[in-house]
Amino acid sequence: MIAAVWEVLLYLVLFAVAFAFVRSRPAVALGTGLGTWIVCYLVTVEFDVRVVALAPALALLSFLAGRHAADPRPTAIALTLAEIAGVVVALTERGGSDTALAVTSGVGVLGVVPWAFGRFRRRFAELREVGWEHAALLERSVDNARNAERARLAGEMHDLVGHELARAALLVGALELEPTLTTQQREAAKTARASVTAAAERLADVMQVLRADEDEPVATIEEVVARSGLDVDLANHRRTAIDGIIARTVHRVTAEALTNVIKHAPGAKVTVTLTANLELRITNGPAPRTQAVGSGKGLVGLAERVALVGGWFEAAPSDDGGFEVRAKLPERPRARTTPTHVRRERTEEEIRKSARRTVLITSVVCAGIAIGVPGYMVFDAVTSVLTPQQFERAEIGQDEDALDLPWRTRVDNPLGVTAPPGTECRYYSTHPNPFDGDRHDLHQLCFRDDRLVSKQWLARRSG
Repeated sequence: MIAAVWEVLLYLVLFAVAFAFVRSRPAVALGTGLGTWIVCYLVTVEFDVRVVALAPALALLSFLAGRHAADPRPTAIALTLAEIAGVVVALTERGGSDTALAVTSGVGVLGVVPWAFGRFRRRFAELREVGWEHAALLERSVDNARNAERARLAGEMHDLVGHELARAALLVGALELEPTLTTQQREAAKTARASVTAAAERLADVMQVLRADEDEPVATIEEVVARSGLDVDLANHRRTAIDGIIARTVHRVTAEALTNVIKHAPGAKVTVTLTANLELRITNGPAPRTQAVGSGKGLVGLAERVALVGGWFEAAPSDDGGFEVRAKLPERPRARTTPTHVRRERTEEEIRKSARRTVLITSVVCAGIAIGVPGYMVFDAVTSVLTPQQFERAEIGQDEDALDLPWRTRVDNPLGVTAPPGTECRYYSTHPNPFDGDRHDLHQLCFRDDRLVSKQWLARRSG
């Protein structure tokens, strides 16, 4: 009883560990859960309360492993290895083909099918994420359009109001020079002219801020490289003028990439290339000194900036141990609709494929169990029947070759049955019906030196 309690506790601990790591290490967690369930079944080779109780936990674990696995291959390998290991152990040590079939069915129903549904659930979640991203993009596009329109209206108001203020200043200035005015009136006109002039100047200052992106000069890529202080091999193949917003994006990407080189790869060789069609590439070799640890927020900001103008951005380690930043920019800023649209279509196609795979896997597993298990049971019973007449004709002392025996045995080593010492026993079906209450009964024939030394009818009722 104590051993059984410790065994149950061990199973529970292993499953608890598997659930704890299923999010970060889905393949390891799935392998642990499958191995635990298979061992639990092979200990008794029957579906007792422990095996049945662990079945829902294994199904849930398989679903979560499929749901959290970014790459399905490791978890698929875990399922395959568990299946192979269980079948091999069943065939060689624990009951033979019957047990192997049960292991195969259990792994299929409790492992493969929930895992396939988990993969489908992950694809569905990815589509939902793309939908929210698209909604956020639309909101941001609306905000950008609203802000741009406000800036445009502010510019128009500046032109109109500034003109009126200038006109008012001229009129007040002319009034100030009117000879018929008294000294007090002339001072009031002077104060009014100064106020109007100050208002026009403040309005101009505000518009300077609002129109900063359009009016402020943009540093060229040569100036950005020179300011970095690095030894950079620069190749600028762009000969024509660049749109102001695109030029600022080139400036931002180049400056941030060179700053990252200074922080993370000081002393590394740096190459900056800008092609005629606005493809920017900044590469650096391996760092000769210890690299700093960064947050990665700079690269995230660059990716967002490039995407906002309708470009494409990538940053990743290079094959030689260095790092490469690449950005492809359009000639003019454009809304980022095409990449999101393409990603949504690609994700939808992946979901359809995942749904088809899930249905196919589930159908194959269920059909295999529904057809294969009864079919195998019939085949196993029919091809291993030693009829009562054949059993009665077998006499003690007869040579094995002289006996009329079936071409295959029902089971090699049935659990709970002991053979006489020094003998080798064969176990055969008693009748061809594998579905009645006597389906577990066996004929036992034991041999020593190829001669029959004992025979026995083993009544092993199932209920």
